[in-house]
Amino acid sequence: MDACASPAPQHSCTRLLLVDTDDLFLGDVGGALRAHEELVVVATARSIEDAYDCAARHAPDVIVIGWGKGSRAFVHATLAGRSAGVPDPLVVIVLRRGITSVPGLTSLSLLPNVALVVHDQVEKLLLRHGRSQPCGQPH
Repeated sequence: MDACASPAPQHSCTRLLLVDTDDLFLGDVGGALRAHEELVVVATARSIEDAYDCAARHAPDVIVIGWGKGSRAFVHATLAGRSAGVPDPLVVIVLRRGITSVPGLTSLSLLPNVALVVHDQVEKLLLRHGRSQPCGQPH
């Protein structure tokens, strides 16, 4: 099965790429996100390699990625590799509860399109972002 395969959205909404290599948030949040019509999960990646392919193929508005091996390089590459005229995606880095210090995380948190959240706050953040762009409006 193609790792980036997903049904085509019926209308224009906030498009999400979910990258969860460690089963940090997909089980809890993935289904809840799919239930909101203003959010469309365009792809789900279970590896960083698949995440690169999915991001290039789908050009999502929001990338939700669990903090793990390869996450930092992926975030930097994603934000550096966008084409002119294409807005950078919002990158939401999901942390496990209790994480207080991770090398490289502070520098990522200073980037303008990066948000850090604890795994149980993902849905709340994305719903707030999703409402900012009504369904049916072109991106």
